[in-house]
Amino acid sequence: MRRIACALLLGVTLPAQAITFQTRMEEVEWTVEGSQFECRLTQPVSGYGQAVFVRKAGERPIFQLEAVSNLMQPGQAQLFNDPPPWRHDMRATVLGQGLIEEGPVVLRVPQQQAGQMLAGLALGLHPTIQRAAWAGASDAIRIVVSSVGYHEAWKEFQTCMSGLLPLNFDQVSRSVVSFASGGATLSASAKALLDTALVYIKADDDIGTIQLDGHSDNLGDRLANRELSRQRAIAVRDYLTAQGVEEQLFTLRFHGESYPVASNGSDAGRQQNRRVTLRLEKN
Repeated sequence: MRRIACALLLGVTLPAQAITFQTRMEEVEWTVEGSQFECRLTQPVSGYGQAVFVRKAGERPIFQLEAVSNLMQPGQAQLFNDPPPWRHDMRATVLGQGLIEEGPVVLRVPQQQAGQMLAGLALGLHPTIQRAAWAGASDAIRIVVSSVGYHEAWKEFQTCMSGLLPLNFDQVSRSVVSFASGGATLSASAKALLDTALVYIKADDDIGTIQLDGHSDNLGDRLANRELSRQRAIAVRDYLTAQGVEEQLFTLRFHGESYPVASNGSDAGRQQNRRVTLRLEKN
C-alpha cells in the first residue's frame, strides 16, 4: 500500500443548485491496496466518504461509493465524466444512471460504466455522481472524484491487478467438469479447468470443504449410471489430491441421472448432463 499525495492548487467552481463534495486538489490522495484475491483503488472524498474502484480476481473493475453519512435520497443517480473547470475545450460525458441505496455502500457501478469512469480519469475528467438530497431539499448532492494524481495511482493499481488469481471464489465454485459418454476419464480440457481451480484452492487457507457432485446422462442402466457418476467424482478428487490438495477436504456425492441440467433428448443435452460440479465452502 502506498499513499500518493498530489500538491496542486485548487480551482473548483461549484455548480449552481448542487451541494458538492470534492477533495481539495492539494489534498487529493489515492490509496492502492490488495492481495491475490482483490485490489482496491481508493480516493477519500472530503466530508462524504470514499470512492473505490474494486477489481476481484477473475473479474473486471467495478466502482463503489462508500458514505460516512449519506445525504442522497435512494433512487436513480446521474453518472457522468465532468471536465475540470479550466478545461473549456472538453464536455461532460453522460455515463447513464446508478442506484443509490441505504447502507455504508450507497452506490455500486457495474463493470462497463466503471471502465468508462477509469477511462475518463485517464483523460483528466472527474467521474461525478449527482442525486437529489434527503428531505425534499431543493439542492442536489454532487460527489466528484478528482483525476489529480490518477496516472501514478493507476500504475500501482495495475501492478496489484497483475498479481490477482485467474478466478475468484464464486467462479471456482461454479466449476463444471465434463466427461465423454460412458467414461470417467478426465480429458485435457477437464484437467486444464481443474488446474485453474487448483491455483485458487491452494491460495485460500479458509477453504474447509470441497464438495464434488457426480452426474450422468440417462443412457444405459440407472444403477450403472449411478456408479459412473461416482467414478467421475472420484476421478476429480484423485486428480486434485495428486496435485497436493488434502483428501480430508473432500465430500463426494453421486446422483446418476437424477438431476439433469438439460434435456437428455439430444446429444448436446446429454453432454451437459455428464458432469461433476465442484463447490467450495469456507470455514
